[in-house]
Amino acid sequence: MNPRILNYGDHAVLVHWEVDGFDAAVSDTIHGLAARLRAKGAFTEVMPGYDSLVVSFDSGAMPLSSARRRVEDALRRVGAGDAKTQGRLIEIAVDYSGPDMSAVADHAGMSETAVITAHSARDYRVCMMGFIPGFAFLSEVDPRLAMPRHATPRAHVPAGSVGIANWQTGIYGLDSPGGWQIIGRTDSVMFDASRKQPFLVEAGDRVRFVPA
Repeated sequence: MNPRILNYGDHAVLVHWEVDGFDAAVSDTIHGLAARLRAKGAFTEVMPGYDSLVVSFDSGAMPLSSARRRVEDALRRVGAGDAKTQGRLIEIAVDYSGPDMSAVADHAGMSETAVITAHSARDYRVCMMGFIPGFAFLSEVDPRLAMPRHATPRAHVPAGSVGIANWQTGIYGLDSPGGWQIIGRTDSVMFDASRKQPFLVEAGDRVRFVPA
């Protein structure tokens, strides 16, 4: 699947794939491309998402046309193994007693124990970071666990909460409003500005949930 490469203002290039939901092959390509572009050291920021990659550069040092050529060249060179060699595997202990666990189990037609087993049975890629510091957007859950967000978001979701929103799962980095279905919580600190590495996980890493 070939992406579109678009100018994103005068100091960034957007690489965008037309996919519906999570596509593992596209995600591999995005993170493989991100690794190659970071290794060049020519760009100010490389920001992967589920279906896109934004590459920023200093427009005073590099013309837009040159930036596009570098991105296009790196994209042609991305191989199937590029993404698999990047990132760390991080185990995160989870207390699966979140306020929405019973609702997710009912929606899935499963016991809560089966939900825990299904959610912790796979490794998840950290596909992107945001919307608050430390929030990890992860790859798709077992399809049986997919459940829409709450129609009305909660005013307060504690940091470390592990949730499901449609096909996604994710981890809240800070206390925040939010509408995800919260199935558990981790004591792992996802974001701490005082640490040398403020973020516990980064895009491209993999997460393995371990029932506490």
